[in-house]
Amino acid sequence: MTPPPFLLGSTLLFWGWQSQSQLLPFAILMAIILESPHWTKWRWTLTDKDFNLVIDFTSFSLIIAVIYLTTQQSSHGLMILLNSLPILFFMLITTQTYSTQGTIKLSSLFLSLRHYESKVGKPHPKANQRINLSYPYMMICLLSSSLNNTPWYFVGICVLIGYGLWAARPQRYSLTIFGLLLVIACTLAYMTQLGIYRLHSKVEELILNWFEEMFWADRDPYRQNTAIGDIGKLKQSNKIILRVKTPNPLLLRETSYNTYFHTTWLAKPSKLSEISYANDVWTYEKFKLKKEKKENSPEISTYLRKGKGMLALPHGTYQISNIPVLSLQHNNFGAIKIENGPELINYTAHFAQKTPLDSTPSKFDLYLPPHEKPYLKELSNQLNLAHQTEQQVLNTLSRFFEQNFQYTLKLSAPTQRNITPLEDFLRHSRAGHCEYFATATALLLRTAGIPSRYAAGYAVVEFSQLENAYVVRKRHAHAWTLAYINGRWQEFDTTPATWVSMEQEMATWWEPINDLWSYLGYQLTKWRWRENGNDWLLWLILPLTMIFIWRLYEKKLPVLKKTAQETVAKLGTDSPFYQIVRQLNTSGYNRQAGETLTIWIKRIQMLDTNIQTMLTLHQRYRFDPVGISPQEKAVLTRHVKTWLENSKTR
Repeated sequence: MTPPPFLLGSTLLFWGWQSQSQLLPFAILMAIILESPHWTKWRWTLTDKDFNLVIDFTSFSLIIAVIYLTTQQSSHGLMILLNSLPILFFMLITTQTYSTQGTIKLSSLFLSLRHYESKVGKPHPKANQRINLSYPYMMICLLSSSLNNTPWYFVGICVLIGYGLWAARPQRYSLTIFGLLLVIACTLAYMTQLGIYRLHSKVEELILNWFEEMFWADRDPYRQNTAIGDIGKLKQSNKIILRVKTPNPLLLRETSYNTYFHTTWLAKPSKLSEISYANDVWTYEKFKLKKEKKENSPEISTYLRKGKGMLALPHGTYQISNIPVLSLQHNNFGAIKIENGPELINYTAHFAQKTPLDSTPSKFDLYLPPHEKPYLKELSNQLNLAHQTEQQVLNTLSRFFEQNFQYTLKLSAPTQRNITPLEDFLRHSRAGHCEYFATATALLLRTAGIPSRYAAGYAVVEFSQLENAYVVRKRHAHAWTLAYINGRWQEFDTTPATWVSMEQEMATWWEPINDLWSYLGYQLTKWRWRENGNDWLLWLILPLTMIFIWRLYEKKLPVLKKTAQETVAKLGTDSPFYQIVRQLNTSGYNRQAGETLTIWIKRIQMLDTNIQTMLTLHQRYRFDPVGISPQEKAVLTRHVKTWLENSKTR
């Protein structure tokens, strides 16, 4: 179906206007080019192979644009691509518009149909069908126009689609009925899209909340839901989430907490504040750099989900350098939150053992939950913790957990009722994962009067020869204790060292393959986010465009003269059956506006076997893309001639 005049041009102008006028100059030029054929008869006699070339060039340009925009702009590049689709497909629609055929074969659009003939030896039944891409191109323009979500968008598409429908409306219906139906359709469409938009917002909110609760709770600087009390085997992913260049294994903390309540750790009071920035270095405001020997400055690489996350840092970090963000926030528990960052960040953490990064102890750092306090005091008395020095308490608890407990990821229900999971761990099962050990250690330290906190993060223990760096997987997530001793917070980990080897046993046989794939993806992401991006991709389009123009020029395509005799007739308009139609009209059997041939012939009671046969052949010849064979056209011509001769004798 050919669109009416000015429809494509108006759609392009609407797209340019909706793009906040940035693309309006291009839209005006494109609209003029596509509307000019209504006044000029200049055409190219392009073959199907020429259309194949144009479509292949368009497809390749689209692929190059996808690669370039995604590598330069990440997910935002897809929005830019969607907004630019009318430009990418403009050469294709222009070639169709200025061709003598005015349509494109399906085999040109689909490679599968092109290869079918080479494999089977004959064309595919649908390969020769031809379609007009004008209306699909109009839909692409309207889709691209929807990105900016301006108030007049819905009104614009209603006007444009209404004009397109008006040009193709059945003539037997009045303009009043057509206008009324169009208003009803637009009203229903507006109500539907409004309902879908609200439903989308609610579903998106629910899904995000679910993901936040199920997968990203450990990223919360205020709250940590532990797996204490869960039943079954804990499973952690082997996915690599951090890469660390450091000479020795270490612990990377994301945040810490000071209040335990029903298997959940909380940080209170906790308030985020900005970190000062100067000379590409982020430094805590309260820290005054002294001439101390820096023990280590590990280089850390990690991904950010939607540009947000918590930084994993060594305990005692006081400076962060080489991190490409505009702001960093931290709380008084050593947590650093990042927002509006790139997909991949590489940063260097500077730390020293005597650096006071966390706030000094408060009453919450000695708080014992009422449900846990009785048995904790009893166990503390058994270990005689209250009468020991701080260092002796650490040694006693280390021996206690090392000699009497074991690490496991297979958890069962408490052996007795009316006891908490933590009490069952300390009294009966004496087996659990790091969250049990860190929580129990922190609370037992408090019974001895030592302030303590629960720290959560990752253990850097696996060195990769492939990457020449330590890799941190999701299964390396770890929890330990911070104890306030000698005027500073110190790391204290009582989880049996066997946990590392037990976690390693979870590795699958295909882990090396996944690691190689992950490393390649990591290198690709680094390349994407490097400076001096991938502008060289744009240079591929220029020579291809020149080759295409040269190819068209070399063909020396003939141009049709502006004469009515040489105007290409529409397929099927020379059907012999129109002689019968003219004969009936001259005989007084007038055909009403919008009335089909079949209904008209039935109404005037002229439908018999002969007419039915001719009408079927005529409709196939007029509307079927495949058409009819020369033999069938000869049959139609012979039947029409016989009918006309018989009508004269009546």
